[in-house]
Amino acid sequence: MAAAQASIRDDGQPSYHFGRSSEVQANKLMESQYITFLADEGTCEGIYVHPDEPAHVPGLVLCHPHPLHGGDMENNVVKAFAAAFVAAGFAVLRFNFRGVGKSTGRYAEGVGEQRDAKAALTWIAAQPGVDTARLFLAGYSFGARVTLAVASTDPRVAGFIAIAPPILRGNWPTLEVSRGPKIFLCGDRDPYAPAEGLATVVKSLDEPKRLAIFSDTDHFFVGQEHTLAQHAVKLMHELS
Repeated sequence: MAAAQASIRDDGQPSYHFGRSSEVQANKLMESQYITFLADEGTCEGIYVHPDEPAHVPGLVLCHPHPLHGGDMENNVVKAFAAAFVAAGFAVLRFNFRGVGKSTGRYAEGVGEQRDAKAALTWIAAQPGVDTARLFLAGYSFGARVTLAVASTDPRVAGFIAIAPPILRGNWPTLEVSRGPKIFLCGDRDPYAPAEGLATVVKSLDEPKRLAIFSDTDHFFVGQEHTLAQHAVKLMHELS
C-alpha cells in the first residue's frame, strides 16, 4: 500500500516523501495484545505490541485526541504512529483515557488524563524487554497537550512527540526541564495548532528539537497519517 505523499517543511530541510505503509510492515512483526492497567482507582484499556527484538527496546506510549470529541485509541493518526514505531523496533502502547471505551471513570479536564498517561508509562516500563531508560511519550491534539504536561514533570520521559498540540487554550506547560528529543508536528492550515505559534514555542526550547510543518494540511491529517508517522520515526532516530 502506498502512503500518501506530502511536502514537509522541516527547519529548512528538504521535503521528504515516503513509500510503503508502516502498517503493512508492522503487521509482519507481532500481533497486538489487549491489556488493562491501573490508573488511580480505575482501569484503562490499551493495545500493546512488542517488536521481534527480545530485549532492550525503547518504549512508546501514545495518547489520543479529546475524549469529548470522539477521540480514542482507534484514531487514524494514533494507529498510524503505533504501526510505524513498532516497525521501527519500539514497544508501543496506545490506550484509552478514563471514560473512553472500556476504560473506567470519566473525563477529568486533562488533569486525570495526565495520571492515566503516567500509569501507562509505569505499565510499559514493567514489560519484559523494554529499556526503561528509553521511554517516550507521544500524543495527538488533546493527547499532545497531555504529553507535554507529563513530559515537563515526569523524569522517566526520555523524549516526546507532540502532534498538532492546541496552543490557543489553557496554560502552556513549562518544557525547559524536558530532556531528549522534542518533536513537534503540525499542518500549515491548522487553526488549533498554528505553525507560527508552535515555531515560537520550539525556538525557546533546548536542543535536541525539531518542528516539522506539513503543507496543505489541517488538524486532521486525513490521507497523510502514514507519511506523518514515518517522518516522526525518522526524526526520532536523528535526534536520539
